[in-house]
Amino acid sequence: MHRNGHSQLKVLVSGSGAEQLATTLAHESTIAVVKPLSDGNGTRLPSPVDVALHVVPSSHDELANEIASLRALSKAPLILAAYGEPNGIVESGLQVGAADVLVLPQPVETVLFALRKAALPTASAAPVATAKIVTVFSPKGGSGKTVLATNIAVAAQKAGLRTLLVDLDLQFGDSALTLAVPPRATIADLAGSSGDIDVEKLKAFVCTDPRSSLTLLPAPKRPEEAQIVGQKELAATLTAARSAFSAVVIDTGPLFDAAMLAALDRTDKLLLVCNPEVTSLKNVRIGLETIDRLGFPRERVSIVANRIGAPGAVTRAEIEEALECEIAFELPDDAAVPEAINRATPAVIGEPSSRFARSVSNLARSVFAEVPTETASAAKSERRSLLRGRR
Repeated sequence: MHRNGHSQLKVLVSGSGAEQLATTLAHESTIAVVKPLSDGNGTRLPSPVDVALHVVPSSHDELANEIASLRALSKAPLILAAYGEPNGIVESGLQVGAADVLVLPQPVETVLFALRKAALPTASAAPVATAKIVTVFSPKGGSGKTVLATNIAVAAQKAGLRTLLVDLDLQFGDSALTLAVPPRATIADLAGSSGDIDVEKLKAFVCTDPRSSLTLLPAPKRPEEAQIVGQKELAATLTAARSAFSAVVIDTGPLFDAAMLAALDRTDKLLLVCNPEVTSLKNVRIGLETIDRLGFPRERVSIVANRIGAPGAVTRAEIEEALECEIAFELPDDAAVPEAINRATPAVIGEPSSRFARSVSNLARSVFAEVPTETASAAKSERRSLLRGRR
């Protein structure tokens, strides 16, 4: 376990010129670099690995033989990497079924993202996807992300959709507090339960808001319980949620952590929240660049400008200029919002005629208007062929 309580990823780094990359990764607390051992019985790994990262030589003539030798050691998800010009690395990756490709050099954060993504488990024989999954995210704390997520979820439930709100801010999530719902159980309890997570087990651990009938899977009660919720549990929980409900809203923390990556891989619409202030715009711009590097389709990202019209705020035109993209949804600065927060009552229930509540209701109708035509697993397969580092 590393210092934040998350298990280390065991990574096999191989190939020509891989020594420098292996040394860099060995200094990361979340990574354990595994090296093959050679003895009288041949070459073997001292322990199973989560991901294999292979650096492709400048000439691809021997690539097939190298991959065959690598696959004899491990069947873990494979990432191909090459220094300099791509020279067919994307095509080579597709031919050998690589989970991702990298053109080196890259910032270590980009390499870590690729490793974590590749290590996320994929469900086999998953239930038929029915729900549209909408994830609400902001890389800046205090953006109103949780307020937006809870109000969208309640609005969807009021519109007749069986809606689940999943709180994936695993250390400091407060969706339950915002809804005034005492959590009977949390996602940590679900993850720590015995046996596989399926639809029936998920239903046993959720709770219901009696005012709106919204279903909620709360965040852990204490920060240290976040370590219980691993990648396998996140994947199984969101797969079951998609099958069991008509709409799923995911509230997230302000970090690109394992929970956010798991949500992103299953998201049909990502709502990226920004406030009309310089620090928020700076973080959101960086967040957009990171989302691009992760290969998430930009057409499924919608910018939500919150608190428009607040005193001293930057204008809509200035926001769009700073982010170099259009605002999809605009939420007004409204005194009804802090009042609703302090009463632990979503504005769409307590102040349904307020400007904020009307805007959120329109937003919910817009994002849940269509059933997704592309499953998250298909989108993930498509993203695997994207060349990281083009931007």
